[in-house]
Amino acid sequence: MSNRPAWRYYRQFYQGAYPALAASVLVALVQGFVLLPVALLVRVAFDRAIPAHSVGLLLAAGGGVLALYLLNAGAGLWVRGTILDCTKRAIQRLRDDLLACLYRLSREEYSHVDLGRLHTAFVQDTERLDTMSNALVAQLLPAVVTALVLGAVLVYLNWALFLVLAVTTPALLLCSRLLGRRVRERIRRFHRSFETFSSGIAFILRSLDLTATQAAERFERERQGRRHDELRRVSGAMAWLQAAYVLAQNTIADATGVLILVAGGAAVATGSMTIGGLLSFYVTASLLKDAIYTITTTTPQVIAGSESLATLYRLATAGAPRPYTGHTQITFGGRLALEGVSFQYGEAPLLRDLDLAIRPGETVAITGPNGVGKSTILSLILGFYRPQRGRLTADGWEYDTLDMACLRRAMGVVLQEAPIVSGTIAENIAYGAPEATSDEIERAAQLATAHDFIVALPNGYETLVGEAGTLLSGGQRQRVAIARALLRRPRLLMLDEPTNHLDAVSLRTLMCNLRALDDAPAIVIISHDVDVIAECDVVYALEQGRLVRRAAHMVAAAEGGREPTGVYPSHASERIGS
Repeated sequence: MSNRPAWRYYRQFYQGAYPALAASVLVALVQGFVLLPVALLVRVAFDRAIPAHSVGLLLAAGGGVLALYLLNAGAGLWVRGTILDCTKRAIQRLRDDLLACLYRLSREEYSHVDLGRLHTAFVQDTERLDTMSNALVAQLLPAVVTALVLGAVLVYLNWALFLVLAVTTPALLLCSRLLGRRVRERIRRFHRSFETFSSGIAFILRSLDLTATQAAERFERERQGRRHDELRRVSGAMAWLQAAYVLAQNTIADATGVLILVAGGAAVATGSMTIGGLLSFYVTASLLKDAIYTITTTTPQVIAGSESLATLYRLATAGAPRPYTGHTQITFGGRLALEGVSFQYGEAPLLRDLDLAIRPGETVAITGPNGVGKSTILSLILGFYRPQRGRLTADGWEYDTLDMACLRRAMGVVLQEAPIVSGTIAENIAYGAPEATSDEIERAAQLATAHDFIVALPNGYETLVGEAGTLLSGGQRQRVAIARALLRRPRLLMLDEPTNHLDAVSLRTLMCNLRALDDAPAIVIISHDVDVIAECDVVYALEQGRLVRRAAHMVAAAEGGREPTGVYPSHASERIGS
């Protein structure tokens, strides 16, 4: 498949850098011409200064050669610095764009993606592309320009010897074609093997407890060991082939140098060429060899970067469109509705013509067996998925018209397994809201019943939580997550099985705290706990894809006959919309 679309995608990140790149190419051209007088000065040194025993002329010729080399080095350093600045900025923009692409992944795509491979693509492939960009613009292209200029000089110096040099060109092209194709395939295999290796290490780091509890250390070491062995073989084969490619090109170039010496020596012996002429041609040919060496050594990097660019382009252009693409921003008041919503994952229907109305300040419980779609309702409310039929509205506005990021900022959600990031407790509560003050953080923690345990810690709100919150208990993590959800004073708060880590007394205190607020949010709770359900204004059971309104005492009977310990509303059983 052609890589042209990928290159067009990458080229857009160089907007604004074209003048600097053009200046760099121009200076690279000048570099090639700067080296032109070197051959003439060498000829002067050996054909005029040395035979005439003129030390002054010899010093002048040598000084001229040295000055030209210094000028060429300075120009090369400027070119390299300019190109590095351009390419590094382009890679930064590319990474920013890829990060935005990650956030555009639909929930369904994210659920099926291999995170280890995705991580490798984002980190390793962008780094390979960075290396390739510098090699291509700062080394390969200047080397090609220099090689063309030096080739023209060689024709001028002695066209007959240049023909001897040109005889080896077909061998160079054939070697590049045959080995270059194999290098590209080996690089692809290496990338796949490295992605598998990276995924395995990421899994180990995430699953140390699982491995230990299952006593699966030996199994995991053996499994990962096979991946390490595969990576060793593939990377070794790739490195060997790359070395063979460079060695073959250099051997051909060395053979060319020998042919030039033999043919040029014969020309000197017959008197058709001077020693100075031979040496000037040989010096220029050596410079050409250096340029060719740069071309051959950077070509594998360019091939590897090109393959990485294709991978990144697939990442940037993959995926279905987002569920909602509206731009209207509203001040959400907490009124939300699902109307005739049907949803399914794959072929099996999950929700059928479901209706749900949530009013500002109202507390709604949704109960039902595991796997019937309760958490899916929360995902639909958050706009992670789009129903196959029906619609959702917020304060009467259809989701299709709304800016979902703006709407979500007015919502708070706490999942069963609350995600905790590395850092302090304060940083976790303020995640996504860096403008939050310490007073706002403390207020949210007090509402979430987290303040007391936080201030009892040695460093209070500055206590480190460990990777993924491993230094906190399940209940502490849950309270911190609730505080984070409450920090922005959401108009709708969603709690998914809160009593998995939070006792009923703490949850009742939380509910009392929220109800006491002047701007109390609407609350949706997914729960089986009858004590939690007793705290809710409205109770629904999810049955056969539809919500059925229940009284709390009926839910208690369904959960085993235990009556709730709190007061519950005596709603009659009725289907929504009936």
